Amino acid sequence: MLRRWIILLPIMMVTFLIAFLDRTNISFAIPTMGPELGLTASVLGFSSGVLFLGYAITQAAGGWLADRGHARSLVAVLMVAWGIVAIAQGFVTSATQLVIVRFLLGLAEGGIFPTFLVIVRAWFNERERARANGIWQLCYPISAAVSGPMAGLILQHGSWKTLFIVEGILPLVWAAVWLWGMAEKPAVAKWLSDQDRAALLKHLAASDLASSAAARQEATREVVFEQLRSPAVILIFFVLLFWNIGFLGFVIWLPSVIKQYASSLDSVALGWYSSLPFAVSVISLVILSNLADRAVSRRGYAVWPLVVSALALIVGAATYGNVSFGIAMLLLTIAACGIYGVYPVVWSIATDAVPPGVTGIVMGIVNIGGVLGAFAGPYLVGYARSVSPSFASGLVLMGVCLVVAAVCTWFASAPDSLRQANAVRHSA
Repeated sequence: MLRRWIILLPIMMVTFLIAFLDRTNISFAIPTMGPELGLTASVLGFSSGVLFLGYAITQAAGGWLADRGHARSLVAVLMVAWGIVAIAQGFVTSATQLVIVRFLLGLAEGGIFPTFLVIVRAWFNERERARANGIWQLCYPISAAVSGPMAGLILQHGSWKTLFIVEGILPLVWAAVWLWGMAEKPAVAKWLSDQDRAALLKHLAASDLASSAAARQEATREVVFEQLRSPAVILIFFVLLFWNIGFLGFVIWLPSVIKQYASSLDSVALGWYSSLPFAVSVISLVILSNLADRAVSRRGYAVWPLVVSALALIVGAATYGNVSFGIAMLLLTIAACGIYGVYPVVWSIATDAVPPGVTGIVMGIVNIGGVLGAFAGPYLVGYARSVSPSFASGLVLMGVCLVVAAVCTWFASAPDSLRQANAVRHSA
């Protein structure tokens, strides 16, 4: 049963890491691409966020196909599609072209996330999912940590166009690895022996009642709508909305915030400093996901880190320009640890609220809240920056959104909410 941890999850992690690089590398292109194409901060923020409008369109469809056993082939096709579109970013010459290409990139990447949630549910029981999600979702802080130095190196020897083209080639190469190692469920995994397969299926059946045939629901329209009306699921929608405003606003504009604090940094140094908060947040993600799997309730391991992150951003805004660069980096690092660390915990809470068979489509629909937040975050922070002398107002905006996400998480994972979700599950 160890092989699912060392084969399946690392392949998923690298796949999403590459996707994350292709959707966020625009943050490192902005300082040179913006002036070259004559784009304002608000336009660049909109271009960064419009990807997630396309992302929203294919969320439910991707989850629906994954629920029906097409996860492996679906992601392979999507990888080729987003690689081609990512390369096309290097050839844009206007704001309109940039917006169109970013939207298409979102369409190509949208089906991946709900597909991964379906795969984790098929391979890991309810007491393993936070750790399993934590491993593949290490892609977020790791990609954010490596993207800075990687982008800085590419920009040192090329241009923003080179950055898009080089990183766009990665999914075209990795698609072959995905097809080799991925399997939608244990029954079809070629790298499992018959003995290991039987032991794993027995383990899953014995330790996770929700994976039994009796608890599985067919993804009919009635069942899906019943799940979407669950109070816990509705609250999770708003958790994802406000959390992602803070999350993507932070990711996209962090290099610009650091650059405003230390204008003398070259592209390589800026990349390394931008990677620091995300590198440290790897530790918080691992710790929180492990503690959440061992706890009776995962609620505290999602709520309090979000509150701490919000406070760090608000303090950073209140002291903006009046503290040393080192203190500013410390506050940004604390914020990153909470924002990233809760990722697998929140998604484990979310998937526990719905039955197998509809996990992909329901989470795909619910994650539209996250997609809307991801779209709004870069744009709102960019707008706040364009109408104020610094990024302080943007930091306050992100902090307030994280507080709202924490409150919604508290009630979404409360015992009463989960009991209501289970009641909907059994009545569907």
